[in-house]
Amino acid sequence: MRRIPWELLALPALGISRALPDTGWGLWVRLAAATACLLLPGALVARALRVGLFSAVLAWSLGALFVVMAIVFAVHASLTLALVLLGVIVAALAVAVGRRFLQGQTPPGSDPWIVAAVAVAVAGLGLGIALWFITTHLTGGDDFFHLARVRKLDDFGGLSLRAVDEFRDGGLHPGYAFPLWHSFLALVARLAGVDPSQVVLHEASLLVPVAFLVAWEAGKRSSARPGAGWRCCSPRFPCSPSRQVMAARTRRWRCRRPRAASCSSRP
Repeated sequence: MRRIPWELLALPALGISRALPDTGWGLWVRLAAATACLLLPGALVARALRVGLFSAVLAWSLGALFVVMAIVFAVHASLTLALVLLGVIVAALAVAVGRRFLQGQTPPGSDPWIVAAVAVAVAGLGLGIALWFITTHLTGGDDFFHLARVRKLDDFGGLSLRAVDEFRDGGLHPGYAFPLWHSFLALVARLAGVDPSQVVLHEASLLVPVAFLVAWEAGKRSSARPGAGWRCCSPRFPCSPSRQVMAARTRRWRCRRPRAASCSSRP
């Protein structure tokens, strides 16, 4: 049993989470389990290649999702086919990784940075929990733009690149011609069994630890200085995840402020 990849625990966790309520902490567990399941392909590939980087897990997972959604758009199918194809990929990778473990080709090994990585993930989890309670509703603007694309992917049957356009016969969006991230969010909603609006609202809270780990790994690899990875996660670093999260929350808070007070002072 110890040779079975522990990443596969995400599958029974998803089944258990579906028995929880779709609000409050139950919603958090549902979204976390669904996100973990979508990261399974990359986790298994990284384990097979003995690459101990979470950025590799994210990259391989999105790569697998790109291939799956390209097939879905080509045959004009629904997200059901995407889930079936992802299940086939996960099953094939699990068998391959299991065989390599049994043959002794990929021993687990120990990562000297595992303690620091766990600390980074815990720090990101803390900020994500705070973000969860701060974000209470969609604020308009791009929120509804992204929600519309995610809902179309979740509801429509014959999917194509033009099926998720903003306007009929309007052409492909220059920035979202291939809706890879919207497909990720739609699959999270389908796996978690929740409305896409809840995913658009709260999925960012679940992804803060992911952003922290990717930024920490980039800083650790790009600089030989001690603590370079931590500085890439600090709010003092301009492109750090925590800095971007706080900037985005500040902009949304300013958009939600009532304008009556400012208008009343005008002559």
